[in-house]
Amino acid sequence: MSVKPELAFDVCWEVYRGAREVLETKRGISALNWKDTGKFLWKPDYRPRLNEWVADFALAGRAALEGERWASRMILFRTYYLGLAPYDAARKIMELSERGWLNWTDEIRRRCGEELLRRGMFPPKKYFSGGE
Repeated sequence: MSVKPELAFDVCWEVYRGAREVLETKRGISALNWKDTGKFLWKPDYRPRLNEWVADFALAGRAALEGERWASRMILFRTYYLGLAPYDAARKIMELSERGWLNWTDEIRRRCGEELLRRGMFPPKKYFSGGE
């Protein structure tokens, strides 16, 4: 069964948002600033953790949107998908019409979804179980 990249992206982004919430509100760790983690965060484990998911999601997006052609999409990805800016604020920052927003987010979801699939981040259960 083949999974559409857009679906893979949507599922992975939902996990990303949940991971950010857990890290930031429940554990007091900034998901985007590793320097805020303190010196006792690391514990040996063979399975990925939430902070690794956050980092891997960001790295997959960066890899998918590399290059000058995708620079504006990368800004949108960082603002809306990674930064979790509200839709209205992100659209205003990017100065996009609703149609332009739809086109760009569809491109981002497709390209990043393909990268997430390639990296084995979908399905998340497989990622967090260590590929077992």
